[in-house]
Amino acid sequence: MMLQKNCGTIALLFSIAILFTFFIQPFPASACSCARPLDTLTAKDLSAAVFTGKVLQVNERTDWIGLLSFWDKPVRGGFDVIFEVQSTWKGVDQQQVLIVTDGLGGACGIPFQPGQEYLVYASYWELNELETNICTRTVLKADAGEDLQVLGSGTVPIPSATLNGNDYLAIDIVIIISGGILFYLFWFQTKRRR
Repeated sequence: MMLQKNCGTIALLFSIAILFTFFIQPFPASACSCARPLDTLTAKDLSAAVFTGKVLQVNERTDWIGLLSFWDKPVRGGFDVIFEVQSTWKGVDQQQVLIVTDGLGGACGIPFQPGQEYLVYASYWELNELETNICTRTVLKADAGEDLQVLGSGTVPIPSATLNGNDYLAIDIVIIISGGILFYLFWFQTKRRR
């Protein structure tokens, strides 16, 4: 009798695992390839935002919903980077701004470090978020002398509300708890039928 119960439990868990795999999308492999960099003024004209700022926070992004095979909206992995804006030339007028960058390696993301200062060239992605990558002229501010000379003096941003990079954590927790509740209810119903 005990062996039959254990086999039933194993079969149930195996069935759930198999069913779960039908909802997961494979991630296509991609390599980062950049065209020749644009000159400073062309890069500024084609960017949605150009500013210098200090990195306050870097948070890895996890878009679990994108793993579902039926989810057809674009999702974004990588990192959310919150900057304290020092000077701005285009597209940013507040003291803090959130910029998205892809994952590192083949995804062209920039390894932003908290406390470091950068000159950032950013554009909008499908989800209407400012993003940057290694194919732009984004660089450490200490290495941006030529760009800063061409850009001239920027403007100081106006005071604004502060951003919190942990806003996405609540969504992840809700998804995990919901999945646990559904699993428990399914398990409880199966146990009750015996």
